Amino acid sequence: MLGAALLSAAAVDFEIPAAEPAEASLTPTQIAGESFHIQNPVHSDGLMHHYVVESRFGPFTAYGRDALAVRLREVAALTTIAKTSDTEVVLKSVSRGIEEDARSVVQVALNPVGTVIGIPKGIAHLFSGYKAEAGEIAAQVRQTSKGGDSHKKEGGRAAQAEHAARQYADRYLGLSAAERHWYAQLRVDPYTNNEVLRRAVKRLARIDAAASFGVRFAPLGVPFAGEVRRALDAIYNEDPAVLRKRRHEALAGFGLSASEMEGFENALLLTPTRQTLLVDAVQGLEGVEGRAELLRHAAAVTAEDEIEVFLSSTCLLLHFHSRTPVARVLAGLRVPTAQRADGHVMVFGAFDDVQWTEDVAAYEHAIREALPGDAGVRELWLAGSASPRAHDALAQLGWEIHDGVEGTLGCASSEALAGTAVPMGLRPSGRGPSAP
Repeated sequence: MLGAALLSAAAVDFEIPAAEPAEASLTPTQIAGESFHIQNPVHSDGLMHHYVVESRFGPFTAYGRDALAVRLREVAALTTIAKTSDTEVVLKSVSRGIEEDARSVVQVALNPVGTVIGIPKGIAHLFSGYKAEAGEIAAQVRQTSKGGDSHKKEGGRAAQAEHAARQYADRYLGLSAAERHWYAQLRVDPYTNNEVLRRAVKRLARIDAAASFGVRFAPLGVPFAGEVRRALDAIYNEDPAVLRKRRHEALAGFGLSASEMEGFENALLLTPTRQTLLVDAVQGLEGVEGRAELLRHAAAVTAEDEIEVFLSSTCLLLHFHSRTPVARVLAGLRVPTAQRADGHVMVFGAFDDVQWTEDVAAYEHAIREALPGDAGVRELWLAGSASPRAHDALAQLGWEIHDGVEGTLGCASSEALAGTAVPMGLRPSGRGPSAP
């Protein structure tokens, strides 16, 4: 009865996130630059801001401030490539190609004025917990089981696994050393889903191989910090197949089954960079019970937005663990959740701006229901802020709220992983370009 009363009290006066000017959440350098500006107004879904970067290379969407930082770095990279002088004829052809690609690649802008934006499906999936996951697995089993005996089903699963591995190899393992060289100079992730940038670098690497010209780019702002830089050091310098083998060897020591390892390694949303970040994260939690749950959750992601928020939330967990050790990572929740030895439970969310909407209230309820019965004090650790209304509602429901965690946003934290183990396979081999 008490729980129902608290939920009822917290449910009144739901907030409706209002559109706001870009300057309400961003610094002047993030709002506009040489080749871009942020579309106004900026919408929110009660957890994250939905940004649209309008650039000379086309519009790019970004779900939250972490994603926006990546997009702005990519726009800076495209701007750098496009800058040419009259004597750099070869680079001029690349610059023209960028403009052509920007026209040919279809981009969808999210928020014409007045559009109501909902929370992306993938983010909702983060809060659904294992009950929903069990249903998803059951549905897959029923689909696989139709019309065949056990031998046929086993053969079907093997064929699916082979197909997934082939898809993964086709998408990620063909990155050439020349392309890695240019991505390293530009200081961007080689496995970006920014198609305009991917085409530009591919063209640049191809012309470079033929013409053997040397161009040095000026640094693109502040280098990647923390665990992202550690991961990219390996991505820039090591052959993708070699790194994949090292990740496989690390996964084998985490207690995953063969099918779980296979699912993780061949999940298309888990690019080599994301896999490296996650494997390093699990290694950084050495001695923590249940740490492999992070890998299991990651393998079940359903969307780009989901995996990015999950990664940043995992980095918040690592940041916390480096100062206040956790005893175990909890199963049953897809949002990274840990428990200290004293029983305190910490849920980590790399959310920009939490408001008490009806959807957010439902997500809080789902998380609370998924927590184990022996959970002690419940703490919510947020990278961004929570509104006064959200603070009050969450406190009524028994949460201790820690928002604006040291001003960091997930993997952007330069302090995360401080003092943890050296990441797996990230010692430079001496080949390729120097890491930025």
